Amino acid sequence: MENNLKFSKIRWTIIFLLVLIGIGLCIELSLIFYKTNFLEAYVPSFCSVSDLIDCDGVSKTSYSLSFGVPNALWGMILYIVMLMLLFVDRIQAKFKNTIFDVFENPRSYIATLGLLSFAISMVLAFISIFKINKICVLCFCTYFVDLFIALTANSKGFFLEDIKITVVDFIKGAKKYFVLFLIVLISFVSLLTYLNNSLVLSPKLKKEKEMKEFFEAKTNKYAIKGNVLGNENASVVIDVYSDYNCPFCRVLNIMLHKIAKENKILVRDVHFPLDTSCNSRISVTLGGHENSCLYSKYALAAKKQGKFWGVANILFDYHPQNEEELIKYIKKERLGIDINKFLSDVNSPQIAQELLEDINKSAVYNLNGTPALVINGVFYMGGMPYDELVERVNLALKRENN
Repeated sequence: MENNLKFSKIRWTIIFLLVLIGIGLCIELSLIFYKTNFLEAYVPSFCSVSDLIDCDGVSKTSYSLSFGVPNALWGMILYIVMLMLLFVDRIQAKFKNTIFDVFENPRSYIATLGLLSFAISMVLAFISIFKINKICVLCFCTYFVDLFIALTANSKGFFLEDIKITVVDFIKGAKKYFVLFLIVLISFVSLLTYLNNSLVLSPKLKKEKEMKEFFEAKTNKYAIKGNVLGNENASVVIDVYSDYNCPFCRVLNIMLHKIAKENKILVRDVHFPLDTSCNSRISVTLGGHENSCLYSKYALAAKKQGKFWGVANILFDYHPQNEEELIKYIKKERLGIDINKFLSDVNSPQIAQELLEDINKSAVYNLNGTPALVINGVFYMGGMPYDELVERVNLALKRENN
């Protein structure tokens, strides 16, 4: 007869086959995760057939990782542990009086692991259906594999005996090898902390996380108030063509303020309002940009009092609806601007001429939109992730040093 805590041949065989299926599924899921998170271009997976059934889509989300580790890799670890437990009696026979001796009831451990992983799977299934609104067929297959493993390994009742045995044996083993257990635990937690914070196993998600700092920022925490952003004597100069009503320009503005604090560079703003009232190089005023020319004049007027970036950041962050609202923000930020002179300069011919000169600088690049960057003479159209901006700046620094 079969011992409640040991395997019969048929149960062992069923679990062994299920574990192999689980490993195969996790290998395929790991490959999908790799190509969707590490490759810029890839062929869609066979299980990405619609907006709903989309394994690739699920693997691109932050829910495809737990503690910075891809769920597919967690599954692989689970099945490898189960595979070890299936052969633990043979391992014990070969390595006597070692740590493997603590695994006295492998069947209970497998039943508990299967049940625990299935419970976690149900949480992931809920997230997949109701939050991501996409289903990974291969993921759902592993969920059922976990359930079948748990049911096959279950001793009796509703897993209570198996869970109890697993907990008791775990505590007993941890006490017996306490120092080793503590070292492994600390190392494991440290590794997970590093992986979760660095996201080295998912570079695309890492970029998205970094970009959230800039896209979700209510104000520019790196903002300065004066005319000089960076180092006036820097070897790398960035000219940024922008419009204060351009959402991506605002994001890039925060990024440039951050990088100016971290690198020896100089950032110069070149106005290119997408507003035909002052910019004849565009054919039509884009919606929401009707006051862009006026905004540019405000910033240039503030420059005359040494407060260019102070007003520029107000324009980027708050988009004041009228002159009174702008003045309110200027006073709130305590910029120390002479308001009467400021308002006089805004409408002066000199400011209009300075704005026109900025706009005409774009002619060499045939610019018709924003943002755009010129880093030491190299032109880049459109926004870019922060790490790419750092890379471009470092490349320019290397060129200068060489």
